Amino acid sequence: FDARAVFPAFGMAEVAIAGTFPEPMTGLRVDSVDRRSLEVDRKAVPATGDGSRTLAFLGRPVPGLELRICDPFNGNVLDDRVAGELEIRGTSVTPGYYKHAEATAAAFHDGWLRTGDQAYLVDGELVLCGRIKDMIIVAGRNVFPEDVERAVADVDGVRAGNVVAFGIEGRRGFEAMVVVAETKADDTNPVRDAVARRVKESVGLPAADVVLVQPGTLPKTSSGKLQRSLARTRYLAEELQPA
Repeated sequence: FDARAVFPAFGMAEVAIAGTFPEPMTGLRVDSVDRRSLEVDRKAVPATGDGSRTLAFLGRPVPGLELRICDPFNGNVLDDRVAGELEIRGTSVTPGYYKHAEATAAAFHDGWLRTGDQAYLVDGELVLCGRIKDMIIVAGRNVFPEDVERAVADVDGVRAGNVVAFGIEGRRGFEAMVVVAETKADDTNPVRDAVARRVKESVGLPAADVVLVQPGTLPKTSSGKLQRSLARTRYLAEELQPA
Protein backbone atom coordinates (compact mmCIF):
# COMPACT_ATOMS: atom_id res chain seq x y z
CA PHE A 1 0.00 0.00 0.00
CA ASP A 2 1.29 3.42 -1.00
CA ALA A 3 0.41 5.89 1.78
CA ARG A 4 0.44 8.70 -0.78
CA ALA A 5 -2.73 7.23 -2.29
CA VAL A 6 -4.84 8.28 0.72
CA PHE A 7 -7.20 11.00 -0.56
CA PRO A 8 -8.90 13.01 2.26
CA ALA A 9 -11.65 15.10 0.68
CA PHE A 10 -14.89 16.90 1.53
CA GLY A 11 -18.25 16.49 -0.14
CA MET A 12 -21.98 16.64 0.43
CA ALA A 13 -25.12 15.88 -1.55
CA GLU A 14 -25.99 19.59 -1.85
CA VAL A 15 -22.87 20.23 -3.95
CA ALA A 16 -23.22 17.09 -6.10
CA ILE A 17 -20.85 15.22 -3.76
CA ALA A 18 -17.46 16.75 -4.68
CA GLY A 19 -16.52 19.80 -2.59
CA THR A 20 -12.76 19.84 -2.03
CA PHE A 21 -9.96 17.63 -3.33
CA PRO A 22 -6.31 17.51 -2.28
CA GLU A 23 -3.46 17.26 -4.77
CA PRO A 24 -3.17 13.64 -5.97
CA MET A 25 -0.55 11.45 -4.31
CA THR A 26 0.07 13.79 -1.38
CA GLY A 27 -1.40 11.37 1.16
CA LEU A 28 -2.86 12.26 4.53
CA ARG A 29 -1.64 15.64 5.77
CA VAL A 30 -2.76 16.89 9.16
CA ASP A 31 -2.97 20.12 11.10
CA SER A 32 -2.14 19.79 14.79
CA VAL A 33 -3.70 22.60 16.84
CA ASP A 34 -4.21 23.58 20.46
CA ARG A 35 -7.42 21.92 21.63
CA ARG A 36 -8.39 24.56 24.19
CA SER A 37 -7.85 27.49 21.81
CA LEU A 38 -10.07 25.78 19.25
CA GLU A 39 -12.78 24.90 21.77
CA VAL A 40 -12.84 28.22 23.65
CA ASP A 41 -11.64 30.89 21.21
CA ARG A 42 -12.38 29.07 17.92
CA LYS A 43 -8.78 29.71 16.86
CA ALA A 44 -6.69 26.96 15.26
CA VAL A 45 -3.34 27.69 16.89
CA PRO A 46 -0.60 25.26 15.78
CA ALA A 47 0.53 23.01 18.63
CA THR A 48 1.78 19.49 19.26
CA GLY A 49 1.84 17.05 22.15
CA ASP A 50 -0.56 16.93 25.07
CA GLY A 51 -3.53 19.21 24.69
CA SER A 52 -3.44 19.20 20.91
CA ARG A 53 -6.02 18.02 18.37
CA THR A 54 -5.09 16.60 14.97
CA LEU A 55 -7.31 17.33 11.96
CA ALA A 56 -6.95 16.41 8.30
CA PHE A 57 -6.34 18.85 5.48
CA LEU A 58 -9.10 18.22 2.91
CA GLY A 59 -7.72 20.12 -0.05
CA ARG A 60 -9.04 23.06 -2.04
CA PRO A 61 -12.45 23.57 -3.71
CA VAL A 62 -13.01 21.80 -7.01
CA PRO A 63 -13.35 24.03 -10.11
CA GLY A 64 -16.56 26.04 -10.06
CA LEU A 65 -16.85 26.19 -6.25
CA GLU A 66 -15.86 28.80 -3.67
CA LEU A 67 -15.49 28.40 0.09
CA ARG A 68 -15.62 30.82 2.96
CA ILE A 69 -15.84 30.57 6.75
CA CYS A 70 -18.41 32.76 8.52
CA ASP A 71 -19.33 33.49 12.10
CA PRO A 72 -22.50 31.40 12.58
CA PHE A 73 -24.03 34.10 14.80
CA ASN A 74 -23.43 37.37 12.92
CA GLY A 75 -22.48 36.12 9.45
CA ASN A 76 -19.13 37.94 9.30
CA VAL A 77 -16.46 36.36 7.12
CA LEU A 78 -13.59 35.05 9.24
CA ASP A 79 -9.84 35.00 8.72
CA ASP A 80 -7.60 31.99 8.20
CA ARG A 81 -7.33 29.68 11.22
CA VAL A 82 -10.51 31.04 12.81
CA ALA A 83 -13.22 28.38 13.01
CA GLY A 84 -16.77 29.10 11.96
CA GLU A 85 -19.47 27.76 9.67
CA LEU A 86 -18.37 26.53 6.26
CA GLU A 87 -20.30 28.18 3.41
CA ILE A 88 -20.12 27.20 -0.26
CA ARG A 89 -21.31 28.67 -3.54
CA GLY A 90 -20.78 27.74 -7.16
CA THR A 91 -22.02 25.96 -10.23
CA SER A 92 -22.80 22.60 -8.62
CA VAL A 93 -24.52 23.91 -5.48
CA THR A 94 -28.20 23.03 -5.22
CA PRO A 95 -30.69 25.89 -5.70
CA GLY A 96 -32.73 24.55 -2.78
CA TYR A 97 -34.79 21.72 -1.35
CA TYR A 98 -37.73 20.42 -3.38
CA LYS A 99 -41.03 21.85 -2.11
CA HIS A 100 -39.38 23.00 1.15
CA ALA A 101 -39.22 26.77 0.89
CA GLU A 102 -38.51 27.33 4.58
CA ALA A 103 -35.65 24.83 4.61
CA THR A 104 -34.22 26.43 1.48
CA ALA A 105 -34.36 29.92 2.99
CA ALA A 106 -32.64 28.73 6.17
CA ALA A 107 -29.91 26.94 4.21
CA PHE A 108 -28.58 30.02 2.41
CA HIS A 109 -26.77 33.18 3.54
CA ASP A 110 -26.42 35.89 0.89
CA GLY A 111 -26.40 33.26 -1.84
CA TRP A 112 -23.96 30.95 -0.05
CA LEU A 113 -24.98 27.48 1.14
CA ARG A 114 -24.64 27.08 4.90
CA THR A 115 -23.27 23.57 5.44
CA GLY A 116 -23.74 23.34 9.21
CA ASP A 117 -20.10 22.25 9.54
CA GLN A 118 -17.55 23.98 11.72
CA ALA A 119 -14.32 24.42 9.80
CA TYR A 120 -11.42 26.75 9.10
CA LEU A 121 -9.16 27.56 6.17
CA VAL A 122 -5.36 27.49 5.95
CA ASP A 123 -4.01 29.13 2.79
CA GLY A 124 -7.15 28.11 0.93
CA GLU A 125 -7.21 24.51 2.19
CA LEU A 126 -10.17 23.24 4.16
CA VAL A 127 -9.93 21.73 7.64
CA LEU A 128 -13.16 20.33 9.08
CA CYS A 129 -13.79 20.27 12.85
CA GLY A 130 -17.28 18.77 13.20
CA ARG A 131 -21.01 19.42 12.97
CA ILE A 132 -22.08 22.63 14.72
CA LYS A 133 -25.36 21.17 15.97
CA ASP A 134 -23.53 18.23 17.57
CA MET A 135 -21.05 20.28 19.59
CA ILE A 136 -21.32 19.95 23.36
CA ILE A 137 -20.87 23.25 25.19
CA VAL A 138 -19.46 22.52 28.65
CA ALA A 139 -17.83 25.10 30.94
CA GLY A 140 -17.45 27.55 28.06
CA ARG A 141 -15.78 24.99 25.80
CA ASN A 142 -17.09 23.63 22.50
CA VAL A 143 -16.36 19.93 22.91
CA PHE A 144 -16.48 17.87 19.73
CA PRO A 145 -18.32 14.57 20.27
CA GLU A 146 -16.01 12.83 17.80
CA ASP A 147 -13.08 13.38 20.18
CA VAL A 148 -14.96 11.73 23.03
CA GLU A 149 -16.28 8.87 20.90
CA ARG A 150 -12.88 8.11 19.42
CA ALA A 151 -11.25 8.02 22.85
CA VAL A 152 -13.90 5.77 24.37
CA ALA A 153 -14.03 3.38 21.40
CA ASP A 154 -10.87 1.51 22.43
CA VAL A 155 -11.79 1.09 26.10
CA ASP A 156 -11.75 -2.61 26.95
CA GLY A 157 -15.32 -3.91 26.89
CA VAL A 158 -16.72 -1.20 24.61
CA ARG A 159 -17.81 -2.17 21.10
CA ALA A 160 -15.60 -0.08 18.82
CA GLY A 161 -17.56 2.24 16.58
CA ASN A 162 -20.62 2.04 18.80
CA VAL A 163 -20.25 5.08 21.05
CA VAL A 164 -22.13 8.38 21.00
CA ALA A 165 -21.62 11.54 23.01
CA PHE A 166 -24.11 14.40 23.27
CA GLY A 167 -25.13 17.28 25.49
CA ILE A 168 -28.17 17.67 27.71
CA GLU A 169 -29.38 20.45 29.95
CA GLY A 170 -27.67 20.01 33.29
CA ARG A 171 -27.89 21.76 36.63
CA ARG A 172 -28.66 25.49 36.64
CA GLY A 173 -29.35 25.42 32.91
CA PHE A 174 -25.79 24.59 31.88
CA GLU A 175 -25.12 21.83 29.36
CA ALA A 176 -23.74 18.51 30.55
CA MET A 177 -22.11 15.68 28.61
CA VAL A 178 -23.55 12.17 28.29
CA VAL A 179 -21.75 9.17 26.79
CA VAL A 180 -23.61 6.07 25.62
CA ALA A 181 -21.69 2.96 24.57
CA GLU A 182 -22.55 -0.59 23.58
CA THR A 183 -20.95 -3.45 25.49
CA LYS A 184 -21.08 -7.23 25.68
CA ALA A 185 -19.53 -7.31 29.15
CA ASP A 186 -21.35 -9.26 31.85
CA ASP A 187 -19.99 -7.00 34.58
CA THR A 188 -20.62 -3.45 33.39
CA ASN A 189 -19.34 -1.52 36.40
CA PRO A 190 -15.61 -1.75 35.51
CA VAL A 191 -16.40 -0.78 31.91
CA ARG A 192 -18.46 2.21 33.03
CA ASP A 193 -15.66 3.38 35.34
CA ALA A 194 -13.07 2.97 32.59
CA VAL A 195 -15.20 4.99 30.15
CA ALA A 196 -15.61 7.80 32.69
CA ARG A 197 -11.84 7.92 33.25
CA ARG A 198 -11.10 7.93 29.53
CA VAL A 199 -13.50 10.82 28.90
CA LYS A 200 -11.83 12.91 31.61
CA GLU A 201 -8.37 12.05 30.28
CA SER A 202 -9.23 12.79 26.65
CA VAL A 203 -11.05 16.13 26.90
CA GLY A 204 -10.33 17.23 30.46
CA LEU A 205 -14.00 17.31 31.42
CA PRO A 206 -16.16 14.74 33.22
CA ALA A 207 -19.19 13.04 31.73
CA ALA A 208 -22.35 13.77 33.68
CA ASP A 209 -23.57 10.27 32.86
CA VAL A 210 -22.15 7.12 31.26
CA VAL A 211 -24.73 4.66 29.97
CA LEU A 212 -23.86 1.17 28.73
CA VAL A 213 -26.39 -0.42 26.41
CA GLN A 214 -26.94 -3.76 24.74
CA PRO A 215 -25.11 -4.55 21.47
CA GLY A 216 -26.91 -3.42 18.34
CA THR A 217 -29.28 -1.03 20.11
CA LEU A 218 -27.72 2.36 19.36
CA PRO A 219 -29.76 4.02 16.59
CA LYS A 220 -28.15 4.15 13.16
CA THR A 221 -29.10 5.30 9.69
CA SER A 222 -29.65 2.85 6.85
CA SER A 223 -26.01 3.41 5.86
CA GLY A 224 -24.77 2.53 9.36
CA LYS A 225 -24.08 6.04 10.63
CA LEU A 226 -24.75 6.57 14.34
CA GLN A 227 -27.60 8.97 15.12
CA ARG A 228 -26.58 11.15 18.04
CA SER A 229 -29.79 13.18 18.03
CA LEU A 230 -32.02 10.11 18.20
CA ALA A 231 -29.82 8.56 20.89
CA ARG A 232 -30.22 11.76 22.90
CA THR A 233 -34.00 11.66 22.45
CA ARG A 234 -34.14 8.06 23.64
CA TYR A 235 -31.88 8.85 26.60
CA LEU A 236 -34.13 11.68 27.74
CA ALA A 237 -37.20 9.47 27.29
CA GLU A 238 -35.47 6.64 29.20
CA GLU A 239 -35.91 4.37 26.17
CA LEU A 240 -32.34 3.10 25.85
CA GLN A 241 -31.79 -0.61 26.46
CA PRO A 242 -29.26 -0.89 29.31
CA ALA A 243 -26.70 -3.67 29.27
